[in-house]
Amino acid sequence: MTSATTMTAALGTEHREQLMRLAREVSFPSGARLFEEGRHADRFWIIRSGTVALDLHVPGRRAAVIESLGHGELVGWSWHFAPYVWQLGAEAASPVRAHEFDADAVRAMCARDPDFGRAVATWVGRVVAQRLQASRNRLLDLYAPYGSGVRG
Repeated sequence: MTSATTMTAALGTEHREQLMRLAREVSFPSGARLFEEGRHADRFWIIRSGTVALDLHVPGRRAAVIESLGHGELVGWSWHFAPYVWQLGAEAASPVRAHEFDADAVRAMCARDPDFGRAVATWVGRVVAQRLQASRNRLLDLYAPYGSGVRG
């Protein structure tokens, strides 16, 4: 993930402080599932430490790990768009400490403060675009005859 999609890079100081007022600290042991694809998206996280693997259900196969996220990165974007259903799954690949946010509270704050809402929407939009590209590349690597062509 590029630095432009971390909270620190995406949100100005005032908007970061606004968002962080809603944060609560949580932790997950290695192997814990944060969420499952297709279930209701009612929260999101910003990683403080550890690694979270995003995965995609592939019928007849093991879930494909799409991307690994680390410090400062947003885990979950589906909470921002109706019908609020997770598009991927997520699992702690190592012990994780994170800030957790209630989606309803953040969406309400976005509605009350249009500047904050626009900043959050732009941030989440960048994350969605980056995750879409990562998903495309990973699926091509796994299933296309010549892979994605991206050299890592």
